[in-house]
Amino acid sequence: MNRFFWKLPKDIDQEPAKSLAGALNIPQAGARFLVSRSYSTADEAKAYLFPSESIAQDPFTFENMEKAVSLINRAFREKKKILIHGDYDVDGISGTAILYLFFKGLAVEVLRFLPDRRKDGYGLSKRAVKWAIENSVGLLIAVDCGTSDGELVKEAHSHGIDVVICDHHALPTDKTVEGVVLNPIREGESYPFKHLCGTGVAFKLIQALEKSGLGGDRKAEDFLDLLALATVGDLAPLVDENRHYVQLGLGKINQMSRPGLRAIRDCARIQGREITARHLAFVVVPRLNAPGRVSNAKPSLEILCTDDEVEAQKLALILERENERRRELTDIVKLDVEDMIANMPDSGERAGYILASEEWDEGVLGIAAARIVETLGKPAILMSLMGNVAKGSGRSISGVNLKEQLDKCRKHLIRYGGHAQAVGLTIETARIPDFEKDLAVCLKEATGGMPSKPVLQIDADISIEECTLELIEFLRMCGPFGVGNRAPVWRIRGSRVDSGTGFVGNGHLKLFFHNSNGRSADAIGFNWNRPFGPSELYGKTVDLAVTIDKGSYMNQVYPEIRIIDIEHHTEGET
Repeated sequence: MNRFFWKLPKDIDQEPAKSLAGALNIPQAGARFLVSRSYSTADEAKAYLFPSESIAQDPFTFENMEKAVSLINRAFREKKKILIHGDYDVDGISGTAILYLFFKGLAVEVLRFLPDRRKDGYGLSKRAVKWAIENSVGLLIAVDCGTSDGELVKEAHSHGIDVVICDHHALPTDKTVEGVVLNPIREGESYPFKHLCGTGVAFKLIQALEKSGLGGDRKAEDFLDLLALATVGDLAPLVDENRHYVQLGLGKINQMSRPGLRAIRDCARIQGREITARHLAFVVVPRLNAPGRVSNAKPSLEILCTDDEVEAQKLALILERENERRRELTDIVKLDVEDMIANMPDSGERAGYILASEEWDEGVLGIAAARIVETLGKPAILMSLMGNVAKGSGRSISGVNLKEQLDKCRKHLIRYGGHAQAVGLTIETARIPDFEKDLAVCLKEATGGMPSKPVLQIDADISIEECTLELIEFLRMCGPFGVGNRAPVWRIRGSRVDSGTGFVGNGHLKLFFHNSNGRSADAIGFNWNRPFGPSELYGKTVDLAVTIDKGSYMNQVYPEIRIIDIEHHTEGET
């Protein structure tokens, strides 16, 4: 019955949980959650619930920060043109926006460039470097790219262009980089927090420039909203410094001082709600990413930079249209991939899926691959065939570093890059069969012993009686939730499904149930597309894997139980 493999927590010692609940005056269920995440003492729990501002690192801890600041200050003194080169996703777009807005009015001329996915591919653009040389640019700052583009950086250097790189992507296999590189995972880097996104590195650069005395009307804290947007959108772990900045950034976002974000909110019809990290991930980020996937990312950059309300509204409508087109293209790829996999005689035995088609739009391959990973719990690489060359994107599962797997197969590839969970690649079409064969072997080794279903980590058991508004308020302190700080998943055991259970709205499962104490409750399973429905559930005793969120109806707030998965209840099972 269940879609996921439920990974249950080790038996939680109730005494530390009771002690924690009493010491911090928090719900017992909340205390069990903290203990399951290894926050077992009051001090550990307080550090998690109330992180100190001191968790933010000094920007000059970056080994090359002094060099970067020196080059930028020299560019200002010598009135050099500055070109900011970003990327076409929300991280590269946001990083470009914050540097452009910070430098605007301070430099003689500040220029912006976002690559075109189809013309330029990923990484530094040859077209941009050529343009910079021809137009006497004196300083190029790359955001969310550049680490693996040593040859292009050398070419820029040979024409007198200084290069500063604000990146977070994995290094080339030979570990060599060019330019003044600010990258927390660079070989030998002294910066202690390794999980900043590209915009996060650009933000640290702005902080360093301010500390050096360079600044104007806009301060680093003015960009916390865009930093939060990029951090969530790039799936950076919401721990330590990232979590701190996203907390601050969400506060700024909810003030809605940026016209572009207001316009996106209004188009997406989420006015009147508190914006959370989940809204960023599933509403705002897809709209900002859409133009770069189906056409050109320029409107996304413009909407983050504009101070004009009317222009912001026009740009938001463009993003809305592009996002609808992105959905359509993604659905086409996803349905094709599902058909291909369903027709594979050995699909269940494969450790991952490497598929290609001439019909797929390269801009949506990453999203479609992510959907396959979510559904099947296996890595997926999808490629768009374009004559003699194919371009692809891949997504992975927890525990399988896809970039490292590509490193092992690099002899087949023209170009590739990325990190553990997401990669991009270019390959000669003729080499795809050999690449597929070799990568399949690598994935088989990397996934050995892993469950065949996607894994769902259960944090703790909870009773119906414990699903309260008090718990909702406690969970607010635990956020923001996302990668690295996932929302708690609870198990409600021994639930008897009642009459009235059925589908509501657009295919959502509304489940009515009661426990052995006779306490009744209801839960919602959004977009329920499982092979079993209300008729198969009625009268059964089941276990529910759920999240507890704040629901509202007719201005009334209540704890909403949201179903992730259902399995048959087994007496005596823990």
